Amino acid sequence: MIPAFIITGYLGSGKTTLLLNAAREHFSEKKVTVIVNELGEVGVDGKVLKNAYSEVLELPEGCICCTIHAEFEKAIRELREKYEPELLMVETSGSAEPFPVMISLQNLGCVIEGVICLIDAKNFHLYSQEDTAKHQIGSSNVLVLNKTDLVDESTLKQVEDSVVEIWNRYLLRNLFTNEPVFKGFKLYKTSFGKLPAEVFSGVFALQEKLYHLNGETHSHNHAQQVVYLDEPIDYSELIDMINKLPQDVVRLKGVLKLKDFPEALVVNYSFGNLDTSYTLPHYEGKSFLVLIRSLN
Repeated sequence: MIPAFIITGYLGSGKTTLLLNAAREHFSEKKVTVIVNELGEVGVDGKVLKNAYSEVLELPEGCICCTIHAEFEKAIRELREKYEPELLMVETSGSAEPFPVMISLQNLGCVIEGVICLIDAKNFHLYSQEDTAKHQIGSSNVLVLNKTDLVDESTLKQVEDSVVEIWNRYLLRNLFTNEPVFKGFKLYKTSFGKLPAEVFSGVFALQEKLYHLNGETHSHNHAQQVVYLDEPIDYSELIDMINKLPQDVVRLKGVLKLKDFPEALVVNYSFGNLDTSYTLPHYEGKSFLVLIRSLN
């Protein structure tokens, strides 16, 4: 049976950064396969992760917890037969709920080693009332308060209290016994998604069998638009573009070729914060940006 981790968390919470750090710090001697799900037709995270993991499969154009559920299960079967990974990491989209993914993994013979939910400590107040965010927290047994370097102790305590309250209210329960699926959770406070080795040691493995409550899909409340750029641009043009974004754009990510810069730049923007700390040295595709808009 293949051990598997699910990495969940709202838009821009730091899931891909966590996976990059885990590859460097914990998985250098393991044969790890990553499945990355992004709602739009073009994926960004998978392109970044391919520099860190031997096998990365991108599942764009839908959500693995509902609209492309069958494709997700097919992908796991093929990965298991073709690559025989020692460990499977599943990064869900920021709009996905973990529960259906957990069931699929169990049904396909995977052992769920942990469901890790990242919470953006700086911007949690902007999305804490979203149902998807609440279910992501309640369906996880490893809660990670990320980006703690960007908030003071008072704010961090408020976020922690709110997250714990949400977990207790939205925690997964056994369909037949009404008992909690997870007997508790472990909470970590970190920056850049860095976690200790114990998280990946198996101590958070799920012991019981899960059952699907129903076949309904959930609402994502987001729309996506992809913008392609034929020519390299100046960094100042990127900043100007971001400053002019409509207020309903909650997330922007992409890969850009810049003038007078040899490597393609990975762009991550969410809730007013821009991160361009990653590059893709051998990227040969077109420059593109994915804009994610709130429909609320």
